[in-house]
Amino acid sequence: MIFSSVINLSLYRLLLFVALTIFIYKPLLFAQDNIKQSTTIYSVNSSFTELHELEAAAMADSKIDELNKIVEVHLQKAKKENDPVELARAYYYRILTEKPERAIIYSDSMIEITENSEHPNYPTLGYILKANVLYDQGKFQPALDNFLKAYNLALEKNNMDDQREISLAIAAIRNINGQHYAAADLYKRSLNLLKQKSNSTENYYEDYSTLLYNLSLTYLRLSQLDTSKYYVQKGIDLSRLENKEEDFKDFVLVDAQINFYKKDFKRAKDTLLKYIDDFDGTSKAIKLYYLGKIEKNYGNDKVALTYFKTIDSIVSSTEDPFNEVKDVYQQLIINSVLEDEEKEQIGYIEKLIYYDSVLSSEHENIANQAIVAYDIPDLKRQKLKAENQLKTKNLYVTLIAILAGLAVLIGLYFFIRSRKMNARLKLLMEESEMEEGKSKAITEHPSSIPEEIRKDILEKLAVFEKSDRFMSKDLDMYGLAQQIGTNTTYLSTVINHYKKMNFPTYVKDLKIKAAINQLSKNPDLLKYNYQGLAEIFGFKTGESFSKAFYKKTGVYPSKFLNELKSR
Repeated sequence: MIFSSVINLSLYRLLLFVALTIFIYKPLLFAQDNIKQSTTIYSVNSSFTELHELEAAAMADSKIDELNKIVEVHLQKAKKENDPVELARAYYYRILTEKPERAIIYSDSMIEITENSEHPNYPTLGYILKANVLYDQGKFQPALDNFLKAYNLALEKNNMDDQREISLAIAAIRNINGQHYAAADLYKRSLNLLKQKSNSTENYYEDYSTLLYNLSLTYLRLSQLDTSKYYVQKGIDLSRLENKEEDFKDFVLVDAQINFYKKDFKRAKDTLLKYIDDFDGTSKAIKLYYLGKIEKNYGNDKVALTYFKTIDSIVSSTEDPFNEVKDVYQQLIINSVLEDEEKEQIGYIEKLIYYDSVLSSEHENIANQAIVAYDIPDLKRQKLKAENQLKTKNLYVTLIAILAGLAVLIGLYFFIRSRKMNARLKLLMEESEMEEGKSKAITEHPSSIPEEIRKDILEKLAVFEKSDRFMSKDLDMYGLAQQIGTNTTYLSTVINHYKKMNFPTYVKDLKIKAAINQLSKNPDLLKYNYQGLAEIFGFKTGESFSKAFYKKTGVYPSKFLNELKSR
């Protein structure tokens, strides 16, 4: 499946603006009724609190000219009193209202003047604002650089609000660059924290709606349609309740994509056609892609081709590729071959190669940096926490093991159950060995991949399967393609054709085979709970490990582990 790589920028920016405003001017937002209007006279003799109120009011009313005048007075007063934090607060509005180039300059100034500040929000805020400007420009690599700097500062200053907001931004970038499992984990953490903070969606509507939207889109990309539908429906209900028309439209369009993959093409098409004229650029190109695929399914190849050519025009103009564009160019290449249009064919092939290279390179750089600078420190903190928890549980686990052993020895019931479990275990192991020994006789080969490249990929996959590289939690199609020196299109085709499964299932199967083998040979592993085993065998959670194990073997892991313990 191919999914949209575009995050909802309007929702994201609104959430970030609200969050930033709250932690800078939190006391002011609850005193809007007392804010003075434009008739108020202000000068360098006004207090900073008065200037804050006037700036907030002007910003809320979109009175940019008036806001700039107040900010100018704010800057003069801050310079006169040599107050770097107040100077930074004035720059804040400059960053929000200026064009990107000047906004970045003001962000750098904010960072410079507050570099040694002990204030809990500075210079963290400068890096966040700079990253947000870069993010809106689609410059995800430098945006990630600045978000990571901000995150490290938030850790140093123990600022939990900053950490939460920055984590969401990092999740958005990781989502765009193919690390959907990592993004989903961050979004769910944030949603749980938000629920602990308040079950009321009224006061935290923007936070809730943004998280629901991003979770629905992320699970759509992971092909978990029912889970995506769950979050979409919550978002639809919430936006309808709060009468948020634009947000309602965003959720409905994600629902249209879900309907597409559930093959409810009519509902998907009706929704897309209803809103298609509200979009332009990359957002419109993605909607056109789904319309093209729907027409393709209906057999309307000419209509589908018209959509795909429009997408080519948009991408060539914006130079903003998205994952689906590779499928678009493959369709255009096939059509040009059928129509004997050699010139068009060459052009489409060149674009496919170029955009595949661009997307793969961006994904690799961002994935590597996110893992090194964010995941590894976070995992170390989780590891320390898990180790402390494990120490407190050792006595309890030992006692349970002794009682279980005595029960097996003295109870006929347990003896009979043990024999049954031995039979199941033997069958499971025999089936595993038989599967390993099977040779899949395949006489047909994918014509889209040259023979030498196909053989090279298969040989490297064989080496990969014998290694432990598939144990990585964050391994994705882009990462493996880079490791074996190919592109994602070829790799996906080979795995689907020769392994008879998609990439996520292929990797999960390798992990479960390794788990069965290692658990059978190493009794020390049996002391771990599901979460511990998930960490060892490369799964995100104990639940995902359990589901994958049962899907592969038809046996619940609890029964398998209990049998191994009884041995």
